[in-house]
Amino acid sequence: MEGEEFAGSFYSNLRAVITLVDHLRDAGLQKYIRLPRIVTLGVQSSGKSSVLESIVGLNFLPRNEGVCTRRPLELRLVHTNDAKPYAVFDGVDGKFVDFSKVRDMIVRLTDDKAGRTKNIIDDPIILTIYSNTCPDLTLIDLPGITRIPVGDQPKNIYEITKEMAHRYISDPRTIILCVCAANVDVTTSDGLLMAQRVDKAGIRTLGVITKIDIMDRGTNAKKAILGQEVSLKLGFVGVKNRSQEDINNQMCVEAALREEHEYFSRHDIYSTMPPGYLGTEVLTQKLTSVLFTHIKSFLPEIIRETMIRIKDCEERLRELGPSTPSDMRSRLQLLWTMVTDFCELFKNTIRGKYDKRSNSKITKDLSGGASIKISFNTLLGDFVGEYKATKDYSDEDIQRAIALHEGDNMPGFPSVDVFIYLMQTQLEKLREPVLDCLSEVHQYLDTLATTIISRVFYRFPSLAGEISDLASKVIGREKEKTREIVESMITSEEGYIFTNDSEYLTQRTELLPKNEGKGEPKNQTKTSEMIFVNEIRNRIDTYFRLVIRNIRDSVPKVIGYFLVRTVMNKMQLELYEQINSSESIINHLSEPAHITAERNALKAQLDTLRKAEKLMKHNPEFARQTENIAREIAEQEESFKREEEEKRRRAEAPRDVKKDDFKEVQKEVKEQEKPTETLRNEAKSPIAAKPEPGKGMFGNSMFGQKKDEAPKKNAFFSNN
Repeated sequence: MEGEEFAGSFYSNLRAVITLVDHLRDAGLQKYIRLPRIVTLGVQSSGKSSVLESIVGLNFLPRNEGVCTRRPLELRLVHTNDAKPYAVFDGVDGKFVDFSKVRDMIVRLTDDKAGRTKNIIDDPIILTIYSNTCPDLTLIDLPGITRIPVGDQPKNIYEITKEMAHRYISDPRTIILCVCAANVDVTTSDGLLMAQRVDKAGIRTLGVITKIDIMDRGTNAKKAILGQEVSLKLGFVGVKNRSQEDINNQMCVEAALREEHEYFSRHDIYSTMPPGYLGTEVLTQKLTSVLFTHIKSFLPEIIRETMIRIKDCEERLRELGPSTPSDMRSRLQLLWTMVTDFCELFKNTIRGKYDKRSNSKITKDLSGGASIKISFNTLLGDFVGEYKATKDYSDEDIQRAIALHEGDNMPGFPSVDVFIYLMQTQLEKLREPVLDCLSEVHQYLDTLATTIISRVFYRFPSLAGEISDLASKVIGREKEKTREIVESMITSEEGYIFTNDSEYLTQRTELLPKNEGKGEPKNQTKTSEMIFVNEIRNRIDTYFRLVIRNIRDSVPKVIGYFLVRTVMNKMQLELYEQINSSESIINHLSEPAHITAERNALKAQLDTLRKAEKLMKHNPEFARQTENIAREIAEQEESFKREEEEKRRRAEAPRDVKKDDFKEVQKEVKEQEKPTETLRNEAKSPIAAKPEPGKGMFGNSMFGQKKDEAPKKNAFFSNN
């Protein structure tokens, strides 16, 4: 009793999953998502049709010498308790209770598509059989692999049949029912070799050995059936089909199955084999079990693919938008909407602000405003750290500069022109990298705008070109304005040497060492020259660091405000004004034919997917799976959204981190460079923060004297 209940439950579940897959196939889902199926594979006249008739338990397939199957036959078997079996063809009205007429209809449908010649085409006939003799299965009978052309068949019929078979069996969700004749070496079977190429592990191939009864005397197929010649995870099953004489004598399938059972039970070799290897009944049980397991394992994946495809179709349809309106007012409204979408996406991408549209194909591969900050952070990066402006100046170069600008003045009174002369060459190095930074930011903005426009205005390529040109003009115009400001900044640095930096004014005017020795140095002239050379070198290096720091802070602010922010703020208004002033732009609002075709195809696909979703939800068990998977997809999207926000936040963080680190290092350097507590106190004094009257950048003639201090001998007074 328990066994009967289990069998009833099994077949009930089997029918449910197979019916679901068949309905999904009817809804057209197989056009977009691969569905589980069983495909018969074998060479011509290997006995495939006979095997199928034995499984169904009815005579219904065309029989003649030569090629029988010239169109794939999708055979849907439905087990019923009705005593009278019947068949239904897809696209043909009425039921067929006379299976000789079923045979005739298959021939007619084949001739209608393939002609009355022996031609083979890939256009399946769909046939559903309801019978108490058949299991719940869906199989596809393919034309046999044909080596030699017959009649008007093309000379490359072998390649045609192999390519068709390969197209079906290469699908990983397809179970391969590989039919091999026992009187041919199994290891050289074309069908089995093809199956092994696409199913290397042999996990979805079930072998069938036919024509066992016509093998040469003294031979048998035991090794092949047991998998000792070719190994398959699903194994082999040996069957005995009706001979051509039996078919001519119109032996019914039921009688043939009884004869098959008697043959195996009385055979000297096959009667000794373990159960589960011989007979059509064993083959049917294996097929139903394998198909049930196969469908159950792939069903969650099919549901997931369906839900994801629905979302993708909906998203793509939103991107394409509705069809182009015919009236002018609606066309203008559509144009304003697309311009607004572009401007908002442009701003949000630069700001790193999360935009729900950023998960779509419009901006999913675009970098945010972090790219601009990278350009800012790396500005003049080669001139920071251990870089010294005077590294290329030898002591002789500086001495030569001092002599050059001493003129006819009294020695020991150096000119500030020495400092300007040596500094000028270093400052000239800054113009090119600063303008390169401006160009990088401009290029990024222009590329970003062009990319977003090409995707937002995807439906209207000619209009996208017009809007892109307008946006490029706005960005280019603001770039030129910004370039003038940036160049004026560099020019001012080159043309006017000045600083209010308290560190420079307190340290670089008090750094000449005092001669505390009692005796005079032996080479006083040489020592005084080197002291002055070193002082010039230190002051150039210190001032150059100040310039670099100021430019690295000021130039990004100028570019960020006068170019980036200005473009963000002006873009939408500029585009509106240009569109309003140009009548030709609205004429570009015409949709190409391929966009219309894509929208129609997406609508048809979405309709099919919606039908499939409805079918899945119709069964309570599958409905729960569908809801669970939909929930998982939604959670994944939320998680992805959070990850994107976190990535954007982290992308904005490096600038601040580096700045904080720089502040700490700068603070430590300042503390180390202050020699005394008095100097630190003086740095706080407003008097010490700027030169005293009569002093320039170098203090009191660069001698380091304080105002009330009496003059002392110094190395620069080499003549005193």
